[in-house]
Amino acid sequence: MNGKKKLLWVDDEIEYLRAHILFMEEHGYEVEKATNGDDAIALIKQQHFDLVLLDEQMAGKDGLTTLEEIKEYDSTIPVVMVTKSEEERLMEAALGRNINGYLTKPVNPSQILSVCKSLLHSRAIRNTHITSAYVREYAENKASLMTNLTPSKWEKLYFRLCRWDVDLATIKDQGLEETHKNQVRESTKKFIHYVEENYVQWMGRRAGNPSLCTQSIKRKVIPALQAGEKVCIVVMSGFRLDQWLMVQHILEPYFKVDNAVAWALLPTDAAVCRVALFSGQSPREFALNKPAQWDLMLEAQETGNIEFESALLLQQLANAGLHYDSNELMHMQYSDESKKFLKEIEEHDDKPLISIVVDFMSTLSQLRGENPLMMEIVPNESGFRDLTKIWFESSNLLQILRYYATKNRKVVLTSDHGTILVNSPAEVFCQEEKSPHPRVKMGKEISCDERHALFVESPEHYGLPGKAGEYGYAIAKDQNYFVYPNKFQYFGTKFKDQMVSGGLSLPEVLVPLVTLSAK
Repeated sequence: MNGKKKLLWVDDEIEYLRAHILFMEEHGYEVEKATNGDDAIALIKQQHFDLVLLDEQMAGKDGLTTLEEIKEYDSTIPVVMVTKSEEERLMEAALGRNINGYLTKPVNPSQILSVCKSLLHSRAIRNTHITSAYVREYAENKASLMTNLTPSKWEKLYFRLCRWDVDLATIKDQGLEETHKNQVRESTKKFIHYVEENYVQWMGRRAGNPSLCTQSIKRKVIPALQAGEKVCIVVMSGFRLDQWLMVQHILEPYFKVDNAVAWALLPTDAAVCRVALFSGQSPREFALNKPAQWDLMLEAQETGNIEFESALLLQQLANAGLHYDSNELMHMQYSDESKKFLKEIEEHDDKPLISIVVDFMSTLSQLRGENPLMMEIVPNESGFRDLTKIWFESSNLLQILRYYATKNRKVVLTSDHGTILVNSPAEVFCQEEKSPHPRVKMGKEISCDERHALFVESPEHYGLPGKAGEYGYAIAKDQNYFVYPNKFQYFGTKFKDQMVSGGLSLPEVLVPLVTLSAK
């Protein structure tokens, strides 16, 4: 084997193509010739060809018939049709027979070379390009991690890491993937330390704060409403930045995309982060102002009651001078109402703001956890990215967003918090019945190894309800999850390799905050 790609060129005027054939041979291809369809089929049955160049108009058996016989014998052989005709019906007939390329005569040698490279070498060329680009950016990321990163630089670094999560999965290079995982681990450790060092200052509203989720509606929704635009805010609970990058291209034909990042509060739990997002306040501020309602909020998160979210949103808008009553806005829980909403979507066209909450990752995680086959199909975070794309392409949400593109309604898509695949059990001591969450424990007399968790003794410094000495929080770091010593085996098995939230890690804290403007 000489490593050259072997072409079969089928044309009843092959003698006039000597210059083209010589050109292809000079560029490293081996070219076999045939002057009719029968000879071409015989050659294909005798030897391997990487690609067939097939004349459409030949004496005897024509190109379309020959194409059909080639595909019947071996459907994997790429075939490029070459014809003098530009008739649409012939193109459609060829494409309908699973043709791989189409060229119209007269063709020049560079066209032939281009289509051969595209079909035979595009993956190798793309892999080489990706590898080269990754090596350069790996070095840049490494250098960045040796500096004192600001919030905006952390956002840019994490965006690049997520983009490589997606791109490296396409080339299946285990060496590069392992190198990338190591850099993600290094970045996560430094990020955790950065948050531990600065979070109290952020809650104190000192200069240099990141774009906390308490500001997301103020940043993206309220200015659009004040400008007279109609807006839809979509909150994908648990949605990660890498998952957004998997589906972004699906929406690009309909929207101009403006990517940004928001920082979820700690703990990255739905009760904390959802209240912060819709109220624009820290949980402590909210609990101090409305203690009874805070308790109801916690209960509502357990029962799935979402009425409070609409009330919080209305109050935040009113604080900005946008006074609506509940009938002027539409707030819905996607899983229960999406089909009904889609059927009646035109009835809500006059509403200035529509908010949709999607319990996204909890639904996907539950589906995966209940089905052993799904555990095999979705074994890791890469599998969740693939599953996200499959779900999104067939979802009612995509149809809703497409509709809003036609109505020129701006869409703000974000998440309350991200999720992480946990795999390292860490012992915690607390009242089990009051702390069912695998990544965060709240209450009295909590203790754990602080190498594995951020321990909050003074909740007021972290913007959380509770008094120092009376109420504490343990927030798991990185890929750790809590287990009780007396039930180590049970909880160790129950949560291992599950996608959960509540802790401190890059994917849980840095979440997408995307603005979609209709094209």
